[in-house]
Amino acid sequence: MSEEKFEQVFQVSGPAHLIVKNIRGSVDIQPGEDGIIQVIAVKHTESGDAKRTEVELTQETDGTVKAVARFPEGSIDWLFSNKPCKVDFVVRAPRKCTLKVSGVSNDAAISGFDGEFSLNSISGDLTLSDLTGELSVNTVSGEVELAVVDGKLKLHTVSGNIKGQKTTGSVSLNTVSGDVHLSESSLSTVQAESVSGNLELQTPLGEGPYRFHSVSGEVRLTVPAGTRCSAELHSISGRISTNLPQSYNSRHHGTEMVAVQGGGVMISLKSVSGDLFLDGDGEISPMKTVSSEERLAVLGRVKSGEITVEEALSQLHG
Repeated sequence: MSEEKFEQVFQVSGPAHLIVKNIRGSVDIQPGEDGIIQVIAVKHTESGDAKRTEVELTQETDGTVKAVARFPEGSIDWLFSNKPCKVDFVVRAPRKCTLKVSGVSNDAAISGFDGEFSLNSISGDLTLSDLTGELSVNTVSGEVELAVVDGKLKLHTVSGNIKGQKTTGSVSLNTVSGDVHLSESSLSTVQAESVSGNLELQTPLGEGPYRFHSVSGEVRLTVPAGTRCSAELHSISGRISTNLPQSYNSRHHGTEMVAVQGGGVMISLKSVSGDLFLDGDGEISPMKTVSSEERLAVLGRVKSGEITVEEALSQLHG
């Protein structure tokens, strides 16, 4: 297959800024030398209309580097020959770098950076690893894979799954017709909305909150066996299910409340028909048994002000 190659090296100051836009093909961005952004673009001339597929490698006056594949707007016809050529971008940039990447029918792999990341994709997969900073992802009809990502995460997907491991920080999720599975993670707070998709998160609980809103998908949290938490579910037909010891459970008019091992960080789910599962990871100790005399004595100490409510719960539930 015939190819046309474009290559450019840009001098940049830190932190670097990079914008990549591709219509069809792939993007690979990895760490390179400090002070330099190197861009290689390969246009596959027999894969589309080579004359109207343009590749531009430029640098703005503020130092921002742009790598862009262009095609006349409104002239794409995927069923016939009137379509852009595939373009593969390979970029090497300083580790401290702000990235903006967008693509249509384009797969992107990004690894090894510290900065701010804005990623938009239609009909393409994203593979993201070893990233630190604020991450915003918007995808339609594409898979997202995360590994060792630390920071403030905002993920919005339509008709695509999110799979990750060793993610750290706060997470905001919005998914339509897609599942989310994050394992071996440490998520300090989670805000999630899902339509027809399941959420599975493995994480110790931080300060919270952990708030979920689901139409029909289930939410499953896997937490350390010794976790103390409180769960609240508002649902027409959903239920809370847990293998952890419960110190309190009530259900009334579509609202179910559970205190696990004395209660703690709040987990809430609003759902039409989805269930909330709390799974303990590791050996689970049985609830401490307390006699009625011991319970009255502890409650008396709370009333007299000797101990706090939290201290009382700890004594009653171990």
